Amino acid sequence: MNFYDLLAERAKTFGDKIFLQIDGQSFTYKDFLNAVDNSVAGGKFLTQAVNFFAGQKNNPSNIFEVATSGSTSAPKILRRTFESWANFFPTQNKIFGVDDTTKLFMHGSLTFTGNLNTFLAILYAGGSIVTTEKFSPRRWLELVKISTAIYLVPTKLALLATGTPLENVRSIFTGSQVLTESQSLSLLKKFPAAELILYYGASELSFVTYKKISAENAGEVQNLGKPFDGVKIFIRDGLIYVDTPFRVVGLENPCTVGDAGFIDEHGDLIFFGRGEDFINRGGVKIFASSVEQKLLTIDGVESAAVVKVPDKIRGENFLAFVVGNVDKKNIRQALTPAELPREIFFVKSLPLNSSGKVDKKFLLEQLKNLLAD
Repeated sequence: MNFYDLLAERAKTFGDKIFLQIDGQSFTYKDFLNAVDNSVAGGKFLTQAVNFFAGQKNNPSNIFEVATSGSTSAPKILRRTFESWANFFPTQNKIFGVDDTTKLFMHGSLTFTGNLNTFLAILYAGGSIVTTEKFSPRRWLELVKISTAIYLVPTKLALLATGTPLENVRSIFTGSQVLTESQSLSLLKKFPAAELILYYGASELSFVTYKKISAENAGEVQNLGKPFDGVKIFIRDGLIYVDTPFRVVGLENPCTVGDAGFIDEHGDLIFFGRGEDFINRGGVKIFASSVEQKLLTIDGVESAAVVKVPDKIRGENFLAFVVGNVDKKNIRQALTPAELPREIFFVKSLPLNSSGKVDKKFLLEQLKNLLAD
């Protein structure tokens, strides 16, 4: 069994039901299967979707490839079994409120593991996907108005959290980044009928923990909740280890991707930072995500990114890129000496990669060009 086989099954069950809407184009389940069988090309999203299923058809194996998505390092290809995702869809869909009545808005490339997983989970449930090729929050809101659920990374979700409240959305789920308290409260206000869920996971591990966010716990930004059913977590030398049947091929249990945290007295995972965000500045351990969270609590800071750089004396150091109207003095006063970046740069916006994450590598390239000028 693979995902082409699943698509063929769903085309029999849900035939004339709309499966995918992209910028005015609509595909029923039968239409989409036909598009795959005939290798129909279109915009980037449609082409990626068709190519994924066509690859499954032409290579009838239960193993397929996905790419990791990082903010600083080049993606790498991972191998996954059909069962490692499909066997978990009933669990994740129940938690995320996804079923055959779901009409989910998403945006971005299917090379981002989170987007591909969500796309396939909707297919599994017999629901519908709504998306657009445009990077336009105004256009996104138009499509959200005809949707019942939203899946976006936090940086994109934050762009929707303004204006008149919308009652039609009943589920919002997100991951890959931490939601700030202000982002969570704004989303709860914008979508008062929706359940807001933040998950923690990794391309290699799939889903690990989740938390339902409320006004009462929105301030607990580093608390990422309890494990999904079938998943166990524990801490070894400050790193998060996971025992899961939903991992990629070749990874042995227990496994870690180098993320740091601890489990509190309630059994919740308290997250410190991703392995790639770890900074060792002269023996002082710092996590970029922790400094970013603190920067976002400063009045006037709209968004922020902390980027690791080499340092001839300390080994590693970091820079801060800030969007907003705030004085550097206020930033320095809000941080401890250990949290102070080597330099603070103000930028008009933070570039995003295809996954919707801040593209830190591109930020550094922009900085080099600026300094060169």
